[in-house]
Amino acid sequence: MVALSLTILTCFKVAFVFSSGFNKEYIDYILKNPWQRNEKITTQSSDGMKNSFNCNISPISKQRPTSVHALRPQDIEVIAALGDSLTAANGAKATNILGLIEECRGVSWSMGSENPDIRKSITLPNILKKFNPNLYGASTGSGSYTSNKAGFNMGQPGKTSNAMMSQAKELILKMKATPEINFNEAWKLVTIFVGGNDLCLACENTKLTAENYLNKIRKVLDHLKLNLPKTLVNLVVSLDVTVIDDLSGTTCRNMQKTFCECGLSSGFRSSLINMTRTIQKGTEDLINSGIFDTSDDFTVVAQPFMKNMGVPKKEDGSADYSFFAPDCFHFSTKGHEASAIELWSNMVNDFCPKII
Repeated sequence: MVALSLTILTCFKVAFVFSSGFNKEYIDYILKNPWQRNEKITTQSSDGMKNSFNCNISPISKQRPTSVHALRPQDIEVIAALGDSLTAANGAKATNILGLIEECRGVSWSMGSENPDIRKSITLPNILKKFNPNLYGASTGSGSYTSNKAGFNMGQPGKTSNAMMSQAKELILKMKATPEINFNEAWKLVTIFVGGNDLCLACENTKLTAENYLNKIRKVLDHLKLNLPKTLVNLVVSLDVTVIDDLSGTTCRNMQKTFCECGLSSGFRSSLINMTRTIQKGTEDLINSGIFDTSDDFTVVAQPFMKNMGVPKKEDGSADYSFFAPDCFHFSTKGHEASAIELWSNMVNDFCPKII
């Protein structure tokens, strides 16, 4: 039976490479070690976070606000996201290496709502559904961005900032073709998080630079401003991929080398950190310039919680691997829930005067 399973995996190897979005080396390792578990991961329970989470609930607005600057959580009717495998939630439920291929969109930190009970699954949509139970667009279950369970989650594994424009265009077309929403009048929240692959591949691809990243992001935001009315954009500032060096162990290292060797390279470390800091500062400067804050129906907010995010620690100071999938890069369900709480904490600072 095991031999038959491995034969089937080998037969579909090419299909995996093209459909998964990941590079060949990553897929090769998965298919050679499909049932391997990460020796560092023993539990992924996040009950403590669920028990401590609470929020004040305000009534749904009787009328839609006319300005994005008066927007409250209960006014958001549609949720969407652009991004990479961290938005697609690859491997969030994985217990072995093979599980990394699954796009567990239903538990994605920014888009998941396969279980709308926030006591069982903390995600941004589930938080917002406490304010507006009719929120539309969240993901349920697993599948690619084209599946009927994806909702408006356009995140795709392996993508860099180069792919954000095509995702934005596809999102707009999909929204316009969705009769359940009022495209012109419904207030929309779009979360954009990308950059990990730009950084992980920067030492191999000279076109992946901080300047090109910032130019791509600006063009995407310009396009959304012109073509997506009544929208608040959460632009999550890129993370620092060099922190994966703090997640060691045989399985971690073997997998990290297949997709983010640049993040582990001591010779490229200084250049990569400089690129990361330039992207982070450039992103915040772009948003703080005010160029996306010139109308009542669109604005962009830079959410910084990923910027200085390090590896979570246990009480004894050691790395807490329970926040990660078996490749020690992607988030486990627990990691997604922690990210949702951090994003919401950032957003509360924006909404705070309007929630009460």
